[in-house]
Amino acid sequence: MAGKKSTKKQKDSESRVGEIAEQLEHAFLAGLGALSDARKEGARKFDKLVKEGEQFRKKTTSKTETLIDDVQDAIRNMADDAQSKATGLLDQVRDKSSLDKLQSAFDSRVADAMDRLNVPSKNDIDAINTKLNKIIRLLNEQGKPAAKKQATRKAAPRKTAAKKTAAKTKK
Repeated sequence: MAGKKSTKKQKDSESRVGEIAEQLEHAFLAGLGALSDARKEGARKFDKLVKEGEQFRKKTTSKTETLIDDVQDAIRNMADDAQSKATGLLDQVRDKSSLDKLQSAFDSRVADAMDRLNVPSKNDIDAINTKLNKIIRLLNEQGKPAAKKQATRKAAPRKTAAKKTAAKTKK
């Protein structure tokens, strides 16, 4: 009977070893299946992530380009505004018509004031000098010595005209 017990134990332990070996083999095959699934799923997941990355890059590139265009437009507008303002200021500075108007008004008022004070103008003095030169020429043509009379007569009338001008400015 002792022989039957050991054979029975031996059969039980062999069956258990066979079951364990079979379970180990199933676990190994399950691991290989999981690895195969992970590889397939990983490849699909990787492809999905690549597509999402491309879409994200397109969106951000588009937004970035839009922002850059907006900034460039704003800079151009500010530059145009600054240039137009500077041009306007330069035009105002260079605008001589208002200065000419002011100068002509000043000149006419000064001329009116001098006329009221009976101060001869430059045109009046030039006209007198022209008339005196004609008189001197006529006198010289009548045969009088030109050198003495020209020197004395030219100097004398000019001095009287200058004395009259000085006397009128003192008033």
